[in-house]
Order: sequence, then structure tokens, then C-alpha cells
Amino acid sequence: MEYININMSSEPGTLDWNLATDSSSFLIINNIMGGLTRLNNKLELENNLAESWYFVEGKNQIIFKIKKGILWSDNVELKSYHFTDSWERLLNPKTAADYAYFLFDIKNAKKYNSGKIKNFSQVGVRAIDDYTIEIDLKTKKSYFPSLMSFMSTFPIRKDLIDLHGESWIKIENLVTLGPYKMIERKNNSYMTFKDKLEKKIKIIINENSTSSLAMFENGQLDILDGGGIPLLEIPYLKSKGMINTNYQFRNNYIGFNVNKRPFDDPETRKAFMLAINKEVFESILQNTVNATNSWIPKGMIGNKKYNNLYDPKKAKEIIDRKNLKNTKIKFLFPESSNNRLIAEVLQSMWKENLKINVDIQGLEWKVYLSALDSDRPNMFRAGWAADYPDPHNFMNLFTCKSGNNETGWCDKVYDELIRKSSSEIDEKERIKYFDKAQEILIYKENVIIPLYESNQIYLKSSRLEDFEYSKMGIINFSDLNLKN
Repeated sequence: MEYININMSSEPGTLDWNLATDSSSFLIINNIMGGLTRLNNKLELENNLAESWYFVEGKNQIIFKIKKGILWSDNVELKSYHFTDSWERLLNPKTAADYAYFLFDIKNAKKYNSGKIKNFSQVGVRAIDDYTIEIDLKTKKSYFPSLMSFMSTFPIRKDLIDLHGESWIKIENLVTLGPYKMIERKNNSYMTFKDKLEKKIKIIINENSTSSLAMFENGQLDILDGGGIPLLEIPYLKSKGMINTNYQFRNNYIGFNVNKRPFDDPETRKAFMLAINKEVFESILQNTVNATNSWIPKGMIGNKKYNNLYDPKKAKEIIDRKNLKNTKIKFLFPESSNNRLIAEVLQSMWKENLKINVDIQGLEWKVYLSALDSDRPNMFRAGWAADYPDPHNFMNLFTCKSGNNETGWCDKVYDELIRKSSSEIDEKERIKYFDKAQEILIYKENVIIPLYESNQIYLKSSRLEDFEYSKMGIINFSDLNLKN
């Protein structure tokens, strides 16, 4: 059977699903692994490895029953403890997993992650038997089953991690239980996969968009995502009806390191925000994005209507008053797709409107992720695609204990608003909490600058039947089929 060939603009950060944080990794892991639940393309929650689940009446407790007879790729049967082993590893402070906070709704999970509790048996998860998992929550969370569809919560084989150490994710050692198995990998070049029916998928890694488009036109690619389409070619491709578009829950932002001068001052952060005309990016990016001042994306409750806040005169007044003209500032971004162009436009706006020279630096994806953890600059550019379709997933990102909060910002009032929003059932009340939280995050403290929401654009070869990316930006390999 022929390969279905898909372009990927960057090498996955890691295939360790307890540690992965990026969309490239999620694309691969989502197809070779699975969780208790899954979200279909309509964002409906379905059972996956779970046979059933239910909230226990009168208790803050949820019970998952897993399916019997599910086999890992080495023919070992899936058991309950494979999940609890994964959650212990995810929460263990020694693992230093960015997504540990995903499980903080579980009783004592946060205390275990912070080291206040040393014994994992005190955390509210138990494998009752080989096929039953009992979870005690701090309060009932309606979205909790959706978290079980995300890669960080997928089961692990602790026996193989103990045996191979960090090499457990090498292709010769990797044991999985998803619909596809990885059969070959060449770093920074390609990965191949197949399912039980021998359908084959090839991921081709190419950061050069001009080269990627040429490969598509020559029939070497069946799917080319937006990162592989040169900006200047988009109008032509649109005129030919070749561009496909799916709206996604994906937002892009500038983050400030609030612990490093000069951005330890909220007013200075505000000046850099007021100096940006976000509508410019709609034009530069060929109308594939929508300018926004809301961190919660369109289509979710709590999304705020866009109003252009561009005010270069006020921005310059703040900078002059703070005497920051000669301040050295470093701006970091991932060196892929159109990110350098975006960084250069921002650099030009800050130079023109604030008279400040910002040093921009692009890094290869893996190095960029490492730099945010080890040597965080004054400013950085980042994005966030929904892990589950609820505003909590976006707002929770900037809580004090979020491992993905790269700003260093911590605000107890904000955290309390997010906590209340997660427990509230009434939609109108949730919106009130989100409104107050966004006011603090974006307008009072100016911790981040939301830039624009991205649409998923892509090219599809005539060999393929129709398919869609999910609103989380994922392709399920099982949805891809060659025409007869």
C-alpha cells in the first residue's frame, strides 16, 4: 500500500507523552497512543480506552472502567495501574513535567507535585482492580473526563521506562497502544507509521516552505499545512481554489518575563502593547489570522470582542517617563514558518513607536522550548492550541502553578477566579469570572499581549478523500484515505 505523505514544519520536541508540550509531538503521540477518552472531530467526548465512566452521586469522585483485552504493541494487556503509574510520574516533582497541573483537580495532587506530600498513595487516585480506576477530586469538575483525552494523561509502561531509562522512547524500545505504530524514524527527516490494516503514513519534516510547496506540486506530499505554504503564494493558491481552511481554537501571544527588567513593571508592559497595531498582521499573513485582544478564542464562552487598542503616542509617553530609551531587550521566537517575519514587524513597530531597539533571536523548536525553561528572555512569542474545548484550558495556563506559564507571573486573585470558574456550572456566571480574570491578565497586569487567532490552512492532494483538521489542530491518521 502506498504512503500518505504529510508535511511537518518542525521535529517533535519529544515522544515522551508525560513531558511533551508542543503540537508536533501531540500529532504523533495522538496517533500512536490514546487515553481513557477522546474528542471526535465534532468535539464530542467519547470513550476510548475506557469502557465507561461516571461521577459518583453525592461525592466528588469519578470512576473509570477500562476496556478488557486492549493490548500494548508487545502484547501485554492494558491494566489500570498503567494509568496510575503515568499520573504518578506526571505529578512527581523529579519529572518536572510542564503539564503536571492538568491533574491538580485531584485531591492532594498539587501537594504531591510541590513536595509537601511524599507518598503518592495519599493522592486521590487508586487502581481498584485491573480494570477500575477511582479518582477523588477536590470538587466536581465537569471538564475532567476531557482531560483524559490529552497526551500527558496517557498510560505508560513503567517497567520499560525503568529498563531503558530515557531511551524508552527510541523506536527500538517504544511500546504503544494507539491505532498506529511507528515503524521507522530518521531525525529531522521523516517518520513512518502503519496500522493493523497496513495503511501507511509518512511524516516528512521540512522547515523550508518553498521546498515544501515544490514537493507538494511534484506529488511528493499529500497534505501541506500552513507552516509549509509560503506567504506570497497564498493569494495565487486561493485564486486556484487550492487553499482549505478550518477554524481552530488557537491563539498567538507575546509573553513578558515579569521577573526581569524592564518588564517587572506592568506600565512598561502596557507601553509595548499599545505600540503594536495588530491589524497589520491580518494583511501580512494574507487574511489567514484575525487580530484579537482576547486570550479566550472565538467560539468559546468568554471571548471578548476585538477593539484596536493601538496608541503609539501614549506608549511613547510611558517610555519617556520611565526613561527606558536605551534599555537592552531580547525577544525570543521559534525559528519556523513565518515567525521571523512576524518578529521583524514587531521589532520595527517598537523601534518606530518607542524608539527602542529590540534584539530578536530565533531558535530551532527544541532549543527554543529549552531556552524558555532555562534562560528566559525579556520577551518571547508563543502560541496555544486547545488541549480540550473549554476556556479553562486557556485561562489555567497563566495560574501560579501552571508548568506552561513561562511569564513567571503569579496572582492569587487571578488563580481564585479561575478556580471558581472551573467549579461553576452556570454559563453566565462562568463568563463573569473569565471577564474579571482577562481584565487582570491583559489590561491591568499586561502579562501577555494576545496578537491574533490562527486558522488552519492546508493543501490536499487529489489522491485523498476529504478530511478535516480538528479544532485542536490534529489530524487523526485514521481519517485519511486514498481515493479508490
